[in-house]
Amino acid sequence: MVITSKDNPKIKQLAKLYVSRKYRRETGLFVIEGLRGCVDAVRDDVEHDGLLKVDGVYYTENAFDSAEGFGEVLEKIPDSRRFVITREIADRISDTDSCQGVFVTAKRLDKALSADGLKAGGKYLVLDELQDPGNLGTMIRTADAVGLDGVVLSGNCVDLYNPKTVRSAVGSMPRVDIFVEKDFEAVTEMLGKKGIRTAAAVIDGGTEIKQFDFGGGCAVVIGNEGRGLSQEHVEMCSDRVTIKMYGHIDSLNAATAATIFLWEMTRRGD
Repeated sequence: MVITSKDNPKIKQLAKLYVSRKYRRETGLFVIEGLRGCVDAVRDDVEHDGLLKVDGVYYTENAFDSAEGFGEVLEKIPDSRRFVITREIADRISDTDSCQGVFVTAKRLDKALSADGLKAGGKYLVLDELQDPGNLGTMIRTADAVGLDGVVLSGNCVDLYNPKTVRSAVGSMPRVDIFVEKDFEAVTEMLGKKGIRTAAAVIDGGTEIKQFDFGGGCAVVIGNEGRGLSQEHVEMCSDRVTIKMYGHIDSLNAATAATIFLWEMTRRGD
């Protein structure tokens, strides 16, 4: 199907999904933009029998011609879910400076946290009140890279389906179990029931990361970029761990710190 009008209902839905968190919640859909992320999404959906549950693929003719392998996997998506759009429509929807002309709408991936959904003795990342969408996307991508068992979003975290989060994750979201539970105490209790210790990342006062034992079930807990974890939530965790700083800085970007913690946890944990 070829769409040339910005007033087409499908285009209106796509544009609204891009900008409205409320609408994403109501519809249960979100948007992926960019050649790499969309090609990965379509391929994952085809190869894993609907793992991502692609709802629609929107692309310009130029994007179709320039993405290696895109046409091959696209042929396996039903015609009713494929839409050719004009360059003008693509530029109107995108919030990037260099729109690549391809979008995918897909069903939400997150799950409610439950003890049954957790892996006994698993490795997890818990994010409490994280606010930067780029940081969240980078952390999900890192979790995918190190083979983490899952990521838990707690408190009032940034929207998982913010377009900047999705772009930063670069296709990793379908490959990582992502759980949502606003009640931080409930998070620590459920992890504890599965034999998973919670290691609060603190600037000082914790066991230095090189000496910390990440063996067995363990979850690294990282707080808000500006405030870190509240003292109340630190005390709910079973352990505290610190990255010792050298040089002239006293803290790291949240995503950078998470990368160090996750590398150490999965490299030395068992």
